[in-house]
Amino acid sequence: MTEPRKTIATLRAELYDTYMKYYVEGFKANDIGLIDQMIQYPVAYLTGGAVRMCDRYPINPKQLKEDKQWDHSTDWKFEITAINQHEAHAVASAIRRRKDGTIIENVHGFYAFTMTDSGWKIYAVADIAF
Repeated sequence: MTEPRKTIATLRAELYDTYMKYYVEGFKANDIGLIDQMIQYPVAYLTGGAVRMCDRYPINPKQLKEDKQWDHSTDWKFEITAINQHEAHAVASAIRRRKDGTIIENVHGFYAFTMTDSGWKIYAVADIAF
């Protein structure tokens, strides 16, 4: 018996919940292990005009926070721009801020997801700060 097709709304909700549970919470807690639960390795990392294939997640939240004096983010948005039963694209943006609330930078990310037997996984990520 085949599983019934999920609606677009259901797929969006599942992807959003997965992203929040593993990726956002992993960043907040500096927990690469949590982030790893939603990454399909090797993951493509698009940065600086090049593509790198990485066997571990290329962004270290703890180091990033220390290097930038990043305390928290505001104006966070996550938009699933395209989705079907097998893959999805999403963009996220936020303003990174210091403890006193001053702006460090704006950040924008693009994510490509694939549906696996264990749920949604990121297989490509690109980010830019400005």
